Amino acid sequence: MDSIGPYHACLPELSRELSERGSLGVIVIEASCLGVIEYEYGSEAYEEVRNRIVTVLEEQRERDYRAEDILALDRPGGLRFLLFLGRKRRRGQPSTLADLKAVQSRFATSMVPNIARATFPYFKTPPRLDLGYGVAVHNPLVNPERIVRRALRNGLELAEHQRKSDQLLVRERLQDILLRERVFTSYQPILRLKDRTLLGFEALSRGPKGTGLEGAEALFAAAGEHQLLVELDRLCRRRALLSSGRIPSNAKLFVNALPATIRDPQFRGKPLIDFLDRAQVSPDRIVIEITEKLVIDNYSLFREVMAYFTDLGMSFAVDDVGAGYSGLESIARLKPAFLKIDTVLVRDVHSSLVNREMVKAIVAMGRGIGSTVIAEGIHSEDEVRALQAMGVDYGQGFLLARPDPTPE
Repeated sequence: MDSIGPYHACLPELSRELSERGSLGVIVIEASCLGVIEYEYGSEAYEEVRNRIVTVLEEQRERDYRAEDILALDRPGGLRFLLFLGRKRRRGQPSTLADLKAVQSRFATSMVPNIARATFPYFKTPPRLDLGYGVAVHNPLVNPERIVRRALRNGLELAEHQRKSDQLLVRERLQDILLRERVFTSYQPILRLKDRTLLGFEALSRGPKGTGLEGAEALFAAAGEHQLLVELDRLCRRRALLSSGRIPSNAKLFVNALPATIRDPQFRGKPLIDFLDRAQVSPDRIVIEITEKLVIDNYSLFREVMAYFTDLGMSFAVDDVGAGYSGLESIARLKPAFLKIDTVLVRDVHSSLVNREMVKAIVAMGRGIGSTVIAEGIHSEDEVRALQAMGVDYGQGFLLARPDPTPE
């Protein structure tokens, strides 16, 4: 049973506070998006997450809000958490809008991230939880419950407005990045594990600092949300190739691409040849990288277009192999030049029996189809030794070298 009850149970107290003080402030934590847990994992998982959230709220009472504040739910078993602010310390005055905004800001930076983390493993990345606030103003002619309910609606509307405002701001920043071509390319070396000699560089794209889109994950997630993924991918590929003069001329250049961009007319025929001449990079140095999931989802497409690029001298690599899509048979039939083992399998491979067996299977497949196997995300010498023992010859990761905009 919840230690936090629905606000209806607190209505006598809320009505009294509203009448005595003339107004009542409420913070709304909108977490109803977590309701999907029940449909995907069952009611026990749902209740487990709710109990974790309640624990977070209660543990942070002393730090983020006061004992006299009233914590409640919008309904029994709900996922909208309400905090009705009590009187200010040392003063019998109602809370002001400035107080509400201060509490909202404090919750956003401390409590909400902790609540989001409580959803693991049902959410692999912390979900966004929205915050809003509302004010109930006393009206002796209106039922107090309706006044409180209107304040809650106002809080939910504000939370939704904030979400939409943030989405519009991200879209605007993304459009600015595309229009001004403010994408920056770093190059991470891919090395032979035995002697650390160079095979090539993977081109990694980043957004400008201060935009919230600096990291590749945030940048491409935003592009996907706003249906600008192909536009961003084209820009990143173009910048990676045009900037490739910074890397040694004998090194391979691994460039990530989406299925749609492989059919991009600017990446085919004479426009492609002219562009490569301008970039001063020969086709035999280019390795087109496609993630395992995209290869499997678009197998017939890749089988059709690979020949065109390989006839020009380019190579293909399948990225994130073993990430969980169980498509090794499809990958084997494509016979890419390179297989890049997913970071999840490489992490602690020296101590994980399951990871070792998966890596061994990928290495065996690579030998069978003539593909060079590369391990991604190497962080320790223990991982290097284990990978070498299993027959992995090449790798990349922070242990070997970090991405660098001006590699030597």
